[in-house]
Amino acid sequence: MPKTMTITATMKTPFIKVGHMTIDGILASQLFDELNDVDNAHATIPIKQTQGLFHASAAIFEPYEKTKAAFIAAFRETHSIDPAHIKKNKHGQLHKKFDSSLTNVMNSYPVYSAAEITWYAEGDAAEVERLLRPIQFVGKRRASGFGEVESWQIEEGELDGLVGYGGEALRPIPIDMFTGDKSQPIVDAAWRPAYWNVLNRAACYAPSL
Repeated sequence: MPKTMTITATMKTPFIKVGHMTIDGILASQLFDELNDVDNAHATIPIKQTQGLFHASAAIFEPYEKTKAAFIAAFRETHSIDPAHIKKNKHGQLHKKFDSSLTNVMNSYPVYSAAEITWYAEGDAAEVERLLRPIQFVGKRRASGFGEVESWQIEEGELDGLVGYGGEALRPIPIDMFTGDKSQPIVDAAWRPAYWNVLNRAACYAPSL
C-alpha cells in the first residue's frame, strides 16, 4: 500500500536546478540507467499516480545563497548565429572571414546553495530508498561537481506530494486535476515525465521557479 513520505537530500555542494526537479523525474532517470528503456523506466516509477500525475513534489529548499554559473558549449553543427544579428561591412554584407555556421554557445544557469533539499511523495518507500541510495548527484552539470549529495533520508510523512498544508501546489498539476487553492497563478509547465517532451506541457498550478 502506498505510504506518504518525506525525502531529504543533505547537500555537499551547491546545485543547479533547471525546472521543478521533481522526485519522480529523479527516480525515472535512475530507472533508465538500470533498464535502458524510457517507457519501462516511466512505467516502473514506485510512486502513486493519478491519470499520469505522479504524487511526487518538486524540489523544496531554502537557499542561503543564489549565484549564476556560465558554461561554454563547444563547436557543434547545430550551433549557428543568425546573420541578421551580426554587424555588416560598409557594403551591407558579412565580412569575408566571418563564418557564422559553427559557433560556441554560452549557457548560464542559476546555482543554489542550501543545506538540504526536500521532496514529498506517496508510494513504495522501500523501492524509493533502493533507487535513491546510489544517486550521488542531482540537478545539472554534475560532471562539474555541482549537486553532490552527502546522504539521503526517507521518513514517514504527511503530505502526498501534490498539495501542501496551505493548499499550494507542490508540483506542476493541470488545472482540471488540481484540488488545492485555485487563487494561485496558472503557468505553462510540464506535468509528467518525460519532462522535456512538449506534449506533456499544460496549463498548471505549480510552485514558483
